[in-house]
Amino acid sequence: MLRQPASTLLHSARIPVRWGDMDSYGHVNNTCYIQYLEEARIAWFAQIGLDIDRGSQGPVVLQVQHTYLKPVVHPATVVIELYAGQLGRSSAVLEHRLTTLEDPSAVYGEGFCKLVWIDHAENRAVPLPERLRALMNPSA
Repeated sequence: MLRQPASTLLHSARIPVRWGDMDSYGHVNNTCYIQYLEEARIAWFAQIGLDIDRGSQGPVVLQVQHTYLKPVVHPATVVIELYAGQLGRSSAVLEHRLTTLEDPSAVYGEGFCKLVWIDHAENRAVPLPERLRALMNPSA
């Protein structure tokens, strides 16, 4: 039995699987899952109004871990749920769970992405924006 995320659901993204995402084994290639997670993170940042493209500060990926539990095959729409994970001074963990619209009760994958907030000009870690911290830890 998989653990249920104990933290706050931050965002849910639906991403259609393209035929080109498939590999020679007849399921989605492992690298595409990481791209799906990236798309979900970027959509969440846009939804909350954090401009990570043109800002002087923003996130960089420190670590991604994804456990492949069940293969996704075309045609499908993956659903990526992002949950608030551990917060540090300049880092944040986004936990994720991957299902599909076609089979929402099956968990196809899960894991996390650890982000570090940096100042782009100085290339050094800086404290997380307070707005982001408040969204990820609403009880604080």
